[in-house]
Amino acid sequence: VKLIDKAAAGGLIHKNNAARKKSSLALRYNSLAQ
Repeated sequence: VKLIDKAAAGGLIHKNNAARKKSSLALRYNSLAQ
């Protein structure tokens, strides 16, 4: 997630795109955790 933040801050990916990636990662992580 930090890497995604860095990429967004550097302008490599759009902020909305970064947020969407993070939420999908979080969803996947949560489903794995349970």
